[in-house]
Amino acid sequence: FLENNAYFVDFFNAYFFDGEKVLEAMNCEELDSEMNDANMDLEKHVDVIRKYNDGNLYSAFIIENQSCVDMSMVVRAAVYEFVAYDRLLKKSKKNRIKEKLPMVHILVFYTGEKPWNAARQLSQLVEVDERFKSYFHDYKMNLIEITGNTSYNFNEEDVHNLFYICRSIYDQSIYEGKSNSFGLV
Repeated sequence: FLENNAYFVDFFNAYFFDGEKVLEAMNCEELDSEMNDANMDLEKHVDVIRKYNDGNLYSAFIIENQSCVDMSMVVRAAVYEFVAYDRLLKKSKKNRIKEKLPMVHILVFYTGEKPWNAARQLSQLVEVDERFKSYFHDYKMNLIEITGNTSYNFNEEDVHNLFYICRSIYDQSIYEGKSNSFGLV
């Protein structure tokens, strides 16, 4: 589903730009989703990754699907993000490019039935000593979850319907005859 570039950018537009169509599907290009690094003894795979370039914005975008609550997800998301930076850095050195690296944006798409109750930022997982608080890098994970009350402004009808039908099934409103935004009662 998320391999479709229109659906892919719709998630990022909904999350980062409240549905405004800032990112366009035609500016996406598939990247290798393997995040392996022999030097770091690291073998990781992200679900969907795209390079984005519209002439003004050059970035890498990653969606990681998560079907169950994972207490380590905030760390995994940070690892994926920094491994992507490492990969971009190695590529720029190989090409002897001396420009700054493009930003990497990761979005965790949680499809589980239970509300997300794990850390969303590193400080919720790590005991941070007050004396070091100003030096602590508090990574914040970007999370879209089907359960919960957060409303997302999706533009793609298929994305909107998938998301809100799943939400209605989880919260039982689809079975209770309650009206919803996709015409089912």
